[in-house]
Amino acid sequence: MLEYKNKYPFKVTIPLQFAQTISAFNDNALKATLPLLAAIQFGKLTMDSVNQLVSILLIIPFVIFAPFAGWIADRFSKKRVISWALLGQLIGLVLLGFGLYIENLEFSLFGFFILSVQSAFFSPAKKGILKELVGSGQLGKAVGFMEMLAMVGILGGAFVGAYSFDLLVVESGAWNAALIICISVFLLAFLSWIISLPIPETDALKAEPFKLSLMISHFHDLRYLFRDRGIRYAALGDAWFWGMGGFFYLVLVKLSGEVTVGNVGMGSLYGYWFLLVGLGIMFGSIFVAYLNRGRIEIGLTSIGGLGVPVVFLLLYFAEPLRSVFSIYCFSLGFFGALFFVPLNGYLQDKAIENERGRILAASNLLTQLCGILLIFLHTFLSNVLNLNSKQEILVIFFPALLIGLFVFRSLFEDFFRALFHMVLRIFYRISIEGIENFPSKGGVLIVSNHLSYADPVFIGAAFSRKVRYLAYSGLAGFRTMRFVFRLTDTITISPDRSLDSMKNCIRKLSNGSPICVFAEGGISRIGTIFPFKRGIVLLAKKANVPILPVHIDRAWGSVFSISGGCFFKKWPKKFPYPITVNAGSLVKPEDVNPDVVRMRVMELGHISFIKRMPDKRSLQCLFKKYLNRNLNKTFFVSKDGHKLTRGEILSFIQTDSQVSEELPGKINQWINQMKIIFEDVEGLPKIWSSYLRLQEINLWDQDGFSVKINSLLKPEWFLWIALLSERNVQLNSDGIIICKKTENKTVNFQTISGLSSNGIGLISINFKSFSELSGKSDELDVGYRANTLGRLLPGLSYKFNPSFSVANISGKYESIDIVKDMGADGFLYKA
Repeated sequence: MLEYKNKYPFKVTIPLQFAQTISAFNDNALKATLPLLAAIQFGKLTMDSVNQLVSILLIIPFVIFAPFAGWIADRFSKKRVISWALLGQLIGLVLLGFGLYIENLEFSLFGFFILSVQSAFFSPAKKGILKELVGSGQLGKAVGFMEMLAMVGILGGAFVGAYSFDLLVVESGAWNAALIICISVFLLAFLSWIISLPIPETDALKAEPFKLSLMISHFHDLRYLFRDRGIRYAALGDAWFWGMGGFFYLVLVKLSGEVTVGNVGMGSLYGYWFLLVGLGIMFGSIFVAYLNRGRIEIGLTSIGGLGVPVVFLLLYFAEPLRSVFSIYCFSLGFFGALFFVPLNGYLQDKAIENERGRILAASNLLTQLCGILLIFLHTFLSNVLNLNSKQEILVIFFPALLIGLFVFRSLFEDFFRALFHMVLRIFYRISIEGIENFPSKGGVLIVSNHLSYADPVFIGAAFSRKVRYLAYSGLAGFRTMRFVFRLTDTITISPDRSLDSMKNCIRKLSNGSPICVFAEGGISRIGTIFPFKRGIVLLAKKANVPILPVHIDRAWGSVFSISGGCFFKKWPKKFPYPITVNAGSLVKPEDVNPDVVRMRVMELGHISFIKRMPDKRSLQCLFKKYLNRNLNKTFFVSKDGHKLTRGEILSFIQTDSQVSEELPGKINQWINQMKIIFEDVEGLPKIWSSYLRLQEINLWDQDGFSVKINSLLKPEWFLWIALLSERNVQLNSDGIIICKKTENKTVNFQTISGLSSNGIGLISINFKSFSELSGKSDELDVGYRANTLGRLLPGLSYKFNPSFSVANISGKYESIDIVKDMGADGFLYKA
């Protein structure tokens, strides 16, 4: 299947979006005007009948001309079809206006029919051109905005047309009021044609030659439409929404007549209700477009499908002239957008490229047939059973409920997936990098770092296809996790049945499923990336699928990580909390090696870390803000009790003043080194990056630690970090103590070692985690290893160079080659 890349930026769709909005506005402004005209001229009782007739006239051209319109959209450039269709709108308006001028309702309805014919040709062209302009990546977003603006045009036109008629009819009379509206709409139609001119030209696809049988081919297209289960349900759902919307329009117009005294004021009332529905659809469509960035979140349809019947029931019990009825109208629009916008995007995305016009035309036919069916239902309920408007709302509630339950059952997994992603988008600001590296089809093994319980959700939110996971079976002991595993078809692996799990995983990969593996074997408890298990080599090679290295940046600080010393029981540091999911280039199965993949993941973390580093001006502002806090607070305490405040040490660093002679000589030396770093052009970024890296490991959550000073680990970096974080510094025999409180002299803090450089700052720390200090650590808690330089800090990467038997450590500013290697245990070993 031919797939369009993002040939143009999203902004090229703006002229099309505005042109189709104006076109929808024009049609519905006149659709709202004609029943009101009939009510004034021929009596209030005729309004509902004329409204039904106008609604059918708006639909019939789509039934008659749908296949020809689809063929035209495939045969010719869709940009040209759009332009000619918008010019055809002017012809229909001239005929309609002439009918109003001669005060002939039948001729006016004929002009309105011509307008509907124009819409039938405009619809498949405007929808089909979207993917040709922006590709699959932004299609969900483009569809969301198109549907939002279309509904704004539809409902805004209904409001403005009805409200304007009420304003004009008293002084101008019914015919003149309608004629003035028609002339205004003509000017808007001409404007929409002008606006459409900058739409980029698109190539005409090769369509079959025209045959007379084409005029009834849309019924054959319906059969083709129904062969594909996903497209079938998407088209049926879309048809149901529009049919239901037309039914609700008729009911609200009828309801306005029931609650309004006299003939004037009905238009303003139902126009106001429809404006609220339109606002609900606008906000709902924006919400869908926001969630649909880079994907089509079909699970939103199930949420909307359940919300719509609930709102219908609330509307039935609500008093029409009370404000709560208005709130329910808005809610109906919002849940309606959640229902139909993802379906529309799914339909356009899955349709085969050279038949998209015909598929969309067949879908339009289905929509119009459903619309006619529900108009007849309204006619039967109103004219035969003599039900009032509220009773009709109760009638439509029952099919809406059944459809909502059916959609929920069919999209059960997608429902929860969408629900999780909705919450995720609210509480997290997720940036996605390298999404182009994720294959659109076929099996792929996603290998990611693992810092929090929310990592699978971050991964699922980042990629457009459904991702399956490989998880440790011990987690299935929790009832909630068992439900999640069943819901997401997660493959569990246990020590006694690992072979069966691997075979299952290989089978799914071979069948084209993307599977995510957290190759460290669990959640890192100290913030660094642990060595990867060798199982990923077996999976990739046996299934013959590539590996996609992925890094989740800043997950350590989320409430789902163990930052702060615990999971969950803490407040988020920011709202919304920023997360970056960075996908690298694919690794071929024959090139798979756990160390190679780990280095790729760490390099992605390095790239993400660099991107979130502030620029020089922002850094200067940050330092000014952080350093000028609590200047009188004690910063340094010597053994003999001599104290140095934050303000005093800053005066030593920022001016030429001398350090107190009462302080030990090495303190003076360290402060001078702090000054040298501060005065360096690249000094502030190196200080800040060291500060961030230290915050992203388990050591930072401890009350304090002692730094063993030697030639490999310089104290000035810790002094700067203590100064920025308002921590206290004390002197001991080996070096310095960094602690949260001044009253910590007698606490026996652990002594850490590590590696730093003038070009990067802090590189690695050898320290014990909370679990190690308590003697209860497992392999993912270990941060200390004797005779090593510790584990590499977050935001750094390395490359092993066998020619020199060294590991090259990469930072933001330079690299160093002073360590031998990162061993199989993930620790840095001295050269």
